[in-house]
Amino acid sequence: MFTTMRFASLALVAGVCVSTVVAQSLPTNCDRNYTVQAGNTCDVISAQQNVSTYQLASVNAQIVNTNCTNLFVGELLCLGLTGQDCNVTYVMQSGDTCSTIAAGAGIPLSTLLTNNPNVNPICSDLYPGEVLCTSSQIYVNLTYSS
Repeated sequence: MFTTMRFASLALVAGVCVSTVVAQSLPTNCDRNYTVQAGNTCDVISAQQNVSTYQLASVNAQIVNTNCTNLFVGELLCLGLTGQDCNVTYVMQSGDTCSTIAAGAGIPLSTLLTNNPNVNPICSDLYPGEVLCTSSQIYVNLTYSS
């Protein structure tokens, strides 16, 4: 019984330490978060949680690598920061252009590009499955990008 209790105590302590480390890596002004599930990619999370691919990557730049290939099940990610959380999004489809996306969202092209600084000015780097912020409000604060 002593061995079982000792193991349970160690597991609890280890769980608390892991939770603390993960929680400490999130920004203090994180408005919403998400726990990574099996099979998730950044684009899947972005589409399901209404967060742009850019925002997810920028807010979690200290956690997620450039290509988003280092996610692990159970990892806690921040989805948006206070005052900078665009949750009005659009998932790119084949054949979409920045102009058609902006028109469909009823926003100026300049707003679309401002909220998605990962997109180049001629919109030639978009890909199907990428999630863009399509809000009419400007959310991007370049201070959180790295």
